[in-house]
Amino acid sequence: MKERGQPRYRQVAEALRGEIVSGAFGTGDALPTEKSLCDRFAISRHTARDALRLLSEDGLIERRQGAGSIVVDQTTPTFASPTGDFESILQYAREATFILHGHRPADAATLRGHDLAGHYDMFTGVRAIDGQAPIAMNTILVIARFAPDPASIDRLDESVSEWIERQHPVRIETVDQRMDAVGLEPPAAAVLGVLPGSPALRTIRRYRDASGDTVMLSESLHPAGRFAYTMNMARQRRDWRP
Repeated sequence: MKERGQPRYRQVAEALRGEIVSGAFGTGDALPTEKSLCDRFAISRHTARDALRLLSEDGLIERRQGAGSIVVDQTTPTFASPTGDFESILQYAREATFILHGHRPADAATLRGHDLAGHYDMFTGVRAIDGQAPIAMNTILVIARFAPDPASIDRLDESVSEWIERQHPVRIETVDQRMDAVGLEPPAAAVLGVLPGSPALRTIRRYRDASGDTVMLSESLHPAGRFAYTMNMARQRRDWRP
């Protein structure tokens, strides 16, 4: 169970997380008491409480008065969004607040990796709802002349693209979106509170103006179980005649 560089409470939380995911503890089951965890893992009560706090923040358990720590239903993700609809992208950004962690000019390697040229500002942070565990880790690149200052983007309760359109004479006309499955690198995993290599959905969106220039690009890493895309497909029937 031991991972070099991980605090003890996080090691315990990951061990319990694995047991929940594997089905050793099902929905409605009570986890062992703090005292039992102390005996099992040779840890202090404080460490046991911190481990349970992590699981609670990740939405895996609920701490109930008189009942202890109860495993909750994991079938519903923290946030679900329909695909193919620009308005749904905006709604997601309005409901999931962007919390800024860092800001700097985008370096040449980052720009090359996203096939961008010119001067862009880079913002890193997470999106979360009402103090819950982060839904995603976000990297946002904005062309420098349209980039917000850090104070404006931190805790922003609308999309960055909406902020840009309000502040500057530019309009986002199209959004190109790509999604793929990845394993989380250690830095991203640490921010999201999961183990390195954990599965995640990566979404890259390229926001273009009328001329096709990329005004903004966002990369989101959604750990498994915290975000889902939904899609409704209508079958088109054709009359067949011999």
